[in-house]
Amino acid sequence: MNSFFEKFSSIEQTLVQEKGPFKLFALLERATAFDDWDVIMASKGLPDNDMSVLKEVIEKIHAVLTREEKMKMNAVILLDVNDHFVKEVQNFLAEHDNPTEFSNAEINGLEISRGYIITSPIPQTEQVSSLSKTLLTQASKWIRKAATQGDSDAQNTLGLMYLKGEGVKKNLNIAKKWFKKAATLGHAQARQNLRALSH
Repeated sequence: MNSFFEKFSSIEQTLVQEKGPFKLFALLERATAFDDWDVIMASKGLPDNDMSVLKEVIEKIHAVLTREEKMKMNAVILLDVNDHFVKEVQNFLAEHDNPTEFSNAEINGLEISRGYIITSPIPQTEQVSSLSKTLLTQASKWIRKAATQGDSDAQNTLGLMYLKGEGVKKNLNIAKKWFKKAATLGHAQARQNLRALSH
């Protein structure tokens, strides 16, 4: 992560001290705007309809960023913690094992080239060894890539990963989705996995 994004980590920490914890603090680059960033924040301490609070947040951001970095800013968006978009980001992050960085994604109809999550709405779960977690997460990315390209073995494997919570956050619904895709392509083990989940 470069200094531009690291500065937002310090901004987030400053705001947490003054306004309380965030549910979401993210920088998103829309697919239609290269190197223009939206700052998305959701916190009970930052009401989404209070212009004075928005002005205060923008002043804090401007106090830290250089002129060139300010030019990269497209928008600062304050959302209610229960906003639909915040929930969609939470669902996306849960499905992708709560990444701090991601690329080429669509969330709630918004095409995102790159995203940096400074504060995630997903609570951190018990930690496995960092090396094991890193390896499983990397493996899940490659398996997901093959699965999305129609590889039935990869689809079944990704289903198993979601079923067991290995390399991704455990999620039975997502596991079933991948098993169904593989079964549709004739994968026998995926059919058995679906039957086992149905009982």
